[in-house]
Amino acid sequence: MTGVRALALAVIRRPGTGQLFVDEVVEPGTGRTFHRPAGGGIEFGERAAETLVRELQEEYRLAIVVGQQLGALENHFTYAGHVGHEIALVLEAELADPTEYERDRRPCLDQPHITGVWRSATEDTIPLYPGGLADLL
Repeated sequence: MTGVRALALAVIRRPGTGQLFVDEVVEPGTGRTFHRPAGGGIEFGERAAETLVRELQEEYRLAIVVGQQLGALENHFTYAGHVGHEIALVLEAELADPTEYERDRRPCLDQPHITGVWRSATEDTIPLYPGGLADLL
């Protein structure tokens, strides 16, 4: 990957537990597992909130209500043998349908190596990216 990728990430908290809805990613080729808030790449001319609405609908068929921006994070990483550089805008969001909080796992519809799961913000058995996210929470 060349250049810097802009993306939006949604911090969605499960009522009652405070768990975060995250993408559980199994890296192709290595089998390494990590978590990242759901979201995706910001398209040209799109606002971060619009990105989150689109991405959560495309990937999980979830309607969300986007709240305030929590901050921005810079992420340098290696994934599937490629070096990457991202600037992530992190925004609060909630699920529009409260019954959707009840489902523990859901497959990502366009990426079979990703599953949407709930995790504790303090869990440390599986890495949570991007770095610095815990400080924004």
